[in-house]
Amino acid sequence: MDLLLLLLIPLLTGVLCRAVSSSAWREGWNAVGATATLGLGISVALRAFSTGPVLALAEWLYVDGLSALLLLVIVSLGFLAALYSIGYLRHECAHGKVPGDQLGWYYLGFHVFIWTMLVTVVVNDLGLLWAAIEATTLVSALLVGFYRTKAALEAAWKYLILCTVGITLALFGVLCTYYAALQTLGHEAGLRWTTLSAHAGQLDPALMKVAFVFVVIGFGTKAGLAPLHTWLPDAHSQAPSPISALLSGVLLNCGLYGIVRVHLITSGATGTEFSSNLLLAFGLCSVAVATPFLLVQRDLKRLLAYSSVEHVGLIATAFGLGGPLGFYAGLLHLLNHALTKGLLFFVAGNLSQCYGTTRMARIRGVVEAAPLLGTLFLVGTLAITGVPPFSLFVSELGIFGAGFSQGKIGAAIAIVVALAIVFAGICGQAVAMAFGRPPTGLTSVLLGRSGRIALFVPTALVVLFGIYVPRPLSDVIEQVALLLSRGGGL
Repeated sequence: MDLLLLLLIPLLTGVLCRAVSSSAWREGWNAVGATATLGLGISVALRAFSTGPVLALAEWLYVDGLSALLLLVIVSLGFLAALYSIGYLRHECAHGKVPGDQLGWYYLGFHVFIWTMLVTVVVNDLGLLWAAIEATTLVSALLVGFYRTKAALEAAWKYLILCTVGITLALFGVLCTYYAALQTLGHEAGLRWTTLSAHAGQLDPALMKVAFVFVVIGFGTKAGLAPLHTWLPDAHSQAPSPISALLSGVLLNCGLYGIVRVHLITSGATGTEFSSNLLLAFGLCSVAVATPFLLVQRDLKRLLAYSSVEHVGLIATAFGLGGPLGFYAGLLHLLNHALTKGLLFFVAGNLSQCYGTTRMARIRGVVEAAPLLGTLFLVGTLAITGVPPFSLFVSELGIFGAGFSQGKIGAAIAIVVALAIVFAGICGQAVAMAFGRPPTGLTSVLLGRSGRIALFVPTALVVLFGIYVPRPLSDVIEQVALLLSRGGGL
């Protein structure tokens, strides 16, 4: 029942936010709905961790350990983004950037977007997952173009076209998988994870190799893996900052989730070498492509977008390296990146409102002009570059260790070199923005209670997970990583 409610609440919340005309009621329904979604998501995830897979609707819905981890990321960052949206949109309306009558449409799109991502990770069917990922594209494209400026509309169309092309290629992978299952299971063939996982060893290896190539290219476009990432900087930079946080911290992981699911089935059919090496190649390519672009960016949100390409590449690299350590580090990095990038996009949103721009050359003296934002900006910057004692350092160290444990020493060294270059580039930009003399005529930004919660919670978790990963969380990630490394069902 709680799993069905989890899928119902975001839709109901979106409709209520659109139906009411009062801003206070709209913001109230938004907060209540996001809180209910968070509570139900945690409940479903805890049940999956403690008692095994959660099933509903005649097994059409299926939440195992991997799904539950992604579920926690979606509902947690979704909750924070919903709270952050309240103060952010108040400021946008007050300064004439967004008409008041558009806020209902924003909240409707926001919660439907959350719903599509929830569906992506709880369906027990590869075909339905494909449809859900396509739905995330359609809904989020409207949110990317929310400001209706020329740049925003161009970014939305580019995002829609490129991701639709990618998802079409992924459909070929889905069809190849179905044909492989049809050859083995006959009329009982289907695309359910539970069925495919149980019979993975009987599937045609050649067909599954072809299927996985199309899936990596297709879902990799959605995940922002290079060289399929070109939609990402424009979409992240033009979307409202709460949406940018969801795109980077959650949506990219939905693409990775689909890839990992098919990776497990392909590994069962062909052995782990083929799919692991392909993931490793795309992961290292993403890190290599993102690194030089990070050094030449002039826009803060585009800088954060290319950072997302780099970190998605690191996660794919970790999954490609495989083994318990590789999957553990990859899953931990997925969680850490979502929290850190959510924090940074929230801060970037407030800085753009304060300075009236996201051009880094025009943002100076943040620590003096807005001490709280300046402090959080420096914390987020140090965290995203993998500096200890922040959380991404721990997961990046794990990825480095996985490279050595799997005998991929060259890959491990390449990662360290890229991370060192990224650290120097991003920190140089951050220091220039944080210090110096602030310009005159800055706009005052009131964070409010909801905005402070959205900023303080990820900051605290980024620091905590760098010092100590709570034992229950560590045990859950370790359990899921061990099962993933065995290539079997969860």
